[in-house]
Amino acid sequence: MERSGIRRRLGPLVLPALALAGLALAARHERNETARRAREEAAAQAARRAERRPVFDRGDFAAVLELCRAGWRDELNVHHEPSALAWTRQSLDGYFLDGNDLRSWRQLRCDEDGVRRGPRVVHPLLEPLAEATAEAATTPAVPEEEAWRLALQRLSASPRDPLELAVELARHPFTGAVVSRRWRGVEGGATPSLEPAGTPSFPLLIAEPAFPFAPGATTPALRPFTRRDWLDETDAAFTVVEKALPAGARVVELTIQEDAIDVSVESPTPAFDGDPPAAYGDMSFDEYGIAEMSWWYPRTDPGFGCRAGESLANVRAAYEAARARQPGALYQAWYSCSPAYSDGRRGVWHLTGDQTGD
Repeated sequence: MERSGIRRRLGPLVLPALALAGLALAARHERNETARRAREEAAAQAARRAERRPVFDRGDFAAVLELCRAGWRDELNVHHEPSALAWTRQSLDGYFLDGNDLRSWRQLRCDEDGVRRGPRVVHPLLEPLAEATAEAATTPAVPEEEAWRLALQRLSASPRDPLELAVELARHPFTGAVVSRRWRGVEGGATPSLEPAGTPSFPLLIAEPAFPFAPGATTPALRPFTRRDWLDETDAAFTVVEKALPAGARVVELTIQEDAIDVSVESPTPAFDGDPPAAYGDMSFDEYGIAEMSWWYPRTDPGFGCRAGESLANVRAAYEAARARQPGALYQAWYSCSPAYSDGRRGVWHLTGDQTGD
């Protein structure tokens, strides 16, 4: 009887104890999985470095360019040629026209760790090279793409002098000619020389933090754009969209992420190949508020967007109401008519973050 009484008294405690034990085991499993993934990523990164480091160490510009081009193309989906390059013994940085802003470049880094996006910077050659010489204006220039190809070919064909520590190449924004700055290592550090003769100095394209500049060999720095976090700055995000909307356009879908804004509108949108205007159009913006294109991409179907659009003011008010119901950190805010979150006709905000929201 005594043993039976003990069992009866402990019975109500067994299920909660088992539940707590299950939670503890699940948490331990998650920690172990996280640690395992971290070890695997560290091992993969070490293997990548071991494979890539010798390519940079050899100082073979052609091999480095091929390696970095493959990364920019396959991992970052950038298929066009850069407007400028900065080669050092440790890295190759490319500067690309990216989006609809021709007065800025996007930096793409490439080194033994792989490829990754750097900042968007003010076009560094527009001001220093704005005054084209009379000779440059009247002399027939080699076509821009051909001039760039020849410059890369010459740099690839000639072996790097051990004292040559870096080369910066850039396309002249007005003539298409290629200008360069070579950095040679002398006692005390590297000093620059510009080609062709008379080329004015331009802001530094080298992003390698440990590059050995000689004392006094200072060059103006690039001017980066201000990076925005759209989920922390939703007022600014809505302002970006508002400025881009065609007259009378109504929002059918809107996605706000930390580093991107995607918007679809109901508005007559010019189509391709002489087709009649499409009913919908798409546009995307990066973390600096620069649109991918200067025109709206035509869509005949709204996808997860609403068939009938709503004014941006109403979409914004709906976001503020949804946000009030779900405070806390977010990593995406999505307005749509997705049947997963709405009746398929009326737009609804789905906020993804610390907890599930509308």
